[in-house]
Amino acid sequence: MDINLYLDADPDQREQQIGAFQSSHDEWQEYKRILQLHETNAVTLTDDDVKQLLGEESNKKDDGTKLTLKSLAHSLFQPGMKFIGTICIPSLGDDVRHAHDSDSDDGDDTVIIDTVNDVDTVNDEQPDDNAGENTATDSDAQLETVDRTTTSANASGVEQYELVILEKGTDEFGNDFILGAHTAYHDTQCVHINYHIRDANGQTSEEVLDIEYEDEETCIKGSWNPSSCCLEGYVRQRLQANDGAFHTSDEVTHVFTLYPCTNQCPRGRGVRNEQSSFQDDLLSPKTRAVVELRNRANSKGFESADNYNDLFKPDGLKIEIEDLQTLKHRRALTATDNVQIRSIWKLRESNWEDLSNCCSMISEKTCARFRYRTSLLDRASFESGEEQRVFFEKWKRVGFCLAKAHAEWDSCDNSTARVFSIAFVLCRNLQIVSSSLQSMMYKSRRLGQNYDMLESSWRRANARKPTDFLTQFEVSSHEVSRQFTCSICFEGLANEGDEDLTMALYRLPCSHCFHGVCLQKWFHNSHVTCPICRAPVTDPDKK
Repeated sequence: MDINLYLDADPDQREQQIGAFQSSHDEWQEYKRILQLHETNAVTLTDDDVKQLLGEESNKKDDGTKLTLKSLAHSLFQPGMKFIGTICIPSLGDDVRHAHDSDSDDGDDTVIIDTVNDVDTVNDEQPDDNAGENTATDSDAQLETVDRTTTSANASGVEQYELVILEKGTDEFGNDFILGAHTAYHDTQCVHINYHIRDANGQTSEEVLDIEYEDEETCIKGSWNPSSCCLEGYVRQRLQANDGAFHTSDEVTHVFTLYPCTNQCPRGRGVRNEQSSFQDDLLSPKTRAVVELRNRANSKGFESADNYNDLFKPDGLKIEIEDLQTLKHRRALTATDNVQIRSIWKLRESNWEDLSNCCSMISEKTCARFRYRTSLLDRASFESGEEQRVFFEKWKRVGFCLAKAHAEWDSCDNSTARVFSIAFVLCRNLQIVSSSLQSMMYKSRRLGQNYDMLESSWRRANARKPTDFLTQFEVSSHEVSRQFTCSICFEGLANEGDEDLTMALYRLPCSHCFHGVCLQKWFHNSHVTCPICRAPVTDPDKK
């Protein structure tokens, strides 16, 4: 691998950058250590910890009123919230059943999912192998139980599923967004999460909280189950059509459950205090403190990766990888070591595995941004050519152009390569080095694939015909024979006895006729020919 690295030539600036990286790195590792202890019930946050994390917010208490779905969604989708549950193929679980939704016009999806055995459920029977001997700590016993039940779950086709909320904010166009990272089958991808509250089906007056998000291969939809206090849903595959656009398949490939991780249930599912309800646990200061702690850990991880990359400048002191090869097995510096070696030596205690994973997450965040922009482009429609021109000018002005996206792709690749290059010579764990290399290659390929999707959507949207272009082909229903059918939907164009003849009908220059709605959908995907004869559709006035 041919990677050139250059350190900042200014010694004061270089030392300041190394200090900033070490400081953020140490804070990040301390946050992660506390979180790991909390998730294994080995440590509980004290009141002082809560006050330090939340400040004056630590005094805020639940007023006892029933939690509304809007308030629930606000609490569930805060940066730092974590969900843990299971995911499996429907046919593999006898306890799993689902109702296939019909994708009705109102977009209402109905899903019924029974309980799936959680990989974190503690078996009633505990092993007696060490009876009469020194017993393990509670945290060790729980970890052993989790490992045992996880192995059993994997053997039955049920895998652990996680979702973590990373960011919440507003994009360059003023749209609210929620960025999360979900992990299943040893693969982590960042996703933009959408949620909305709708009226329930049937005669009940209750409302339902729905969620939806997409990664590179799948579309995930689910709903909040108030009786089980978890999210339940299903997964479908995203398929790419010949026109380059992605469509969601009708077949449900997986079903899932996700339980929010709270103070009393740090692994998502567990037994709460007899005096505490789910609402009390979710809104408690300690749960909010744990969420804030995880948010700070995530932020410090990304900050550490940024500080690490700030160490390297394109016009600084070149680092010869060959000169660093001996550092892996050395215990001290020598008088002959140059400035570059002495600077890199200070990084030897870094957690290269976590740093590599953080750079991978940065790549995944970039992939999610590419997919988000792709979805905006695929949904964009234009009333006129002027509106289309203004749309793309605005995209370029906020930095959403293809050149900027390609620069983001290059930046992620370079960031991951810098981490791997130094880890390769300093990390003594060959397994970490090997996994970092595989991750770097895999994330680079995924970045390229998501960039290609973005570029394809950009070109389709740029070539999309505006609505006013099609209106010149509109004809009256009386001008169309009742024997003709629309070749897109295969419905009659003007059925005899119809009272509503106001549906727009279009006749293309080749004389083929279609419903206006059907033809607009056809041209929305950047088709520029007749659906039947493939004759080019051009402006008659320009002939």
